[in-house]
Amino acid sequence: MAKRLLIQIVFFLMSAAFIFGFKFSATAGTITIETETIVEVAGDLLTVEVAPVNKGNEAAYNVQVHLRLLDIQMDGQIMQRLEPGMSDIVLFETNIANIDKGRYPLTVCIDFHDAAQYPFSAISGMTFYYIKDVNPNLAVSCGDIIINKKGELKFIVKNLGSGPRKISANLILPKELSTPEPEINFHLDAKSERTAVFKITNFSALTGAGYPVFCYFEYDLNHTHYTSVAKAAVKIEKRENLFRRTRVLWIILTSVLIVLLIVLVIKNRGKITSA
Repeated sequence: MAKRLLIQIVFFLMSAAFIFGFKFSATAGTITIETETIVEVAGDLLTVEVAPVNKGNEAAYNVQVHLRLLDIQMDGQIMQRLEPGMSDIVLFETNIANIDKGRYPLTVCIDFHDAAQYPFSAISGMTFYYIKDVNPNLAVSCGDIIINKKGELKFIVKNLGSGPRKISANLILPKELSTPEPEINFHLDAKSERTAVFKITNFSALTGAGYPVFCYFEYDLNHTHYTSVAKAAVKIEKRENLFRRTRVLWIILTSVLIVLLIVLVIKNRGKITSA
C-alpha cells in the first residue's frame, strides 16, 4: 500500500515539474517586407522605382508604398494582397528644380497588415544626388538596441572635414515607434565628435519584432547640400509569462517535495514493519 502511494505521489510531482518547467508552442507565420529601390535623376526629373518583396511565409494585406523627400510625400496605390515570395513595382516621379546641388535624403515607407488586419510598417533610408555628387566627410556609428517600452538610440558623429559644420540630425522611425524629438541640431568643430541621443518609445510594436531605423545627418556649405545616413536596428524584447520566468524555482521546489515525501514514506514503512 505504501509502495503504491509512493509511486503515485512521485508520478504526480514529476508531471507537475514537467508542466511548470517547459512550454511548447507552434511556430507562427511571419511577414517580412523588403524593398528594392532604384533612383534616377534626369535633369530636374527624379524617378524612383520601388519593388516591395514579401520574404515571409504569410501573405501581407493592404500594402501601400510611401515616398518622402524634400518635404514632399507621395503615396502609391494600395495592393490588396502580397503573397509570400511575390513582389510588385511602384513608380514615383517628381520635379526637383530650385534646390542646391549635392546629396539629399530619401525615405521609403511601407504600410501593410496581417490576416487579422493588425497594422505594421517598414522603412528604408537612402540618399540621392542632384547635379553633383559630394562626400559629406562625416563618420557616423550606432549600435543596435533591445527595448521593452522605452530606450535610447545613440549616434556617434565625427567630423572628418577641415572646417566646422552645423549639423541637422533627423531620425526616421516606423509607425510602431515614436520619439518626442525627431530632429536635433548641433555644431560640430573640425576633427571633433559628438553623440546625438534620441529617446524612443514602443508605441504599438509587438514583442519579438525587429525594426530597422535610419538617421540623416545633413548640412549646407557653399550652396551645396551634404547628407550622411546611418542605420540601426531596434528589437522589441520578449517577455515570458510568470511560470516560464520562474520555471527553475518550480522545478527546485518540486524536487525538494519529492525527496521529502520519499523520506516520509520510507520512515512510515519502517514504523509499520517494526510494529
